[in-house]
Amino acid sequence: MTSPFAAPLVLQAQLSERVWGGRRLAPEARAPVGEAWVVYEGNVVEGGAHAGRSLGELSAAHPAEVLGSRARGDRFPLLIKLLDCDEWLSVQVHPDDEQARELAGEGQLGKTEAWHILDAEPGAELIAGVRPDTGAEELRAAILGGRVIDHAQRQTVSAGDTVLMPAGTLHALGPGLFLYEVQQTSDLTYRVYDWERPASAGRALHLRESALVTTNAQATVEHSGPPRPGEIQELTRCDYFVLERLAGGEAVAGDTRGESFHAVTVLSGEVRLTWEGGDVTLGTLDSVVIPAALGSYRLEGEFVALRSRLP
Repeated sequence: MTSPFAAPLVLQAQLSERVWGGRRLAPEARAPVGEAWVVYEGNVVEGGAHAGRSLGELSAAHPAEVLGSRARGDRFPLLIKLLDCDEWLSVQVHPDDEQARELAGEGQLGKTEAWHILDAEPGAELIAGVRPDTGAEELRAAILGGRVIDHAQRQTVSAGDTVLMPAGTLHALGPGLFLYEVQQTSDLTYRVYDWERPASAGRALHLRESALVTTNAQATVEHSGPPRPGEIQELTRCDYFVLERLAGGEAVAGDTRGESFHAVTVLSGEVRLTWEGGDVTLGTLDSVVIPAALGSYRLEGEFVALRSRLP
């Protein structure tokens, strides 16, 4: 009997206006759009047997077939975004899983994340950790006193750079950046500093929580050169996800093996995704989740894509 998940799940992206957003994700929008949530539990499937149902609903009802044997539980475990930054985002920090439960309640998850820079204006910067000469007590006092920006570690980045951001790492994205972000399924964010923007209910600071969870770590920026045709490059991995870059020009073969879903986002070009029983064409910035039950598939065409999966 054919599994009802022997076909990819093409998802509808969710766009969000942000005070710091730009015009790349929705050029015709009245207000700047900062985020496109392209793979997360609230995304709705566009067509096929599961049209109109959310990814979270399908994962909870069919965890083995959608998520795979490596999943921990029945919640879709990743949240994938595209971010268009026209101004500095707030300086933030995320708790780990244990801290999330302690500070926000049972069932809450921490957030480890990774960024892959798709485009960067010359001199574009981000914050990824604190300066190495900052001691723990000095850092805590700076957070509580609203002076954390004096200890932030700024780094210049360019297209092709990848940054793994473990929970507890101070971070912020700067103007002129367009990037892909993969993270744990959590929106638990503690805002440490907001560039003197007017305070509001939606942009409150969380200094007490930030002081409890921020470490004095510095994140590492890794650069990857352009992929060769047909190549699969591993960009980063951690306990929660593996991030890979795929290049067309030659067919790229994949296989979920029943172990993990594969979440694919097309960065450029057009992809013909084929599997036993069908095919679908994906354009630039389209995203699809290949359920763990699907098995083997092929990506063909002239394209560059990113793929996230469970480790």
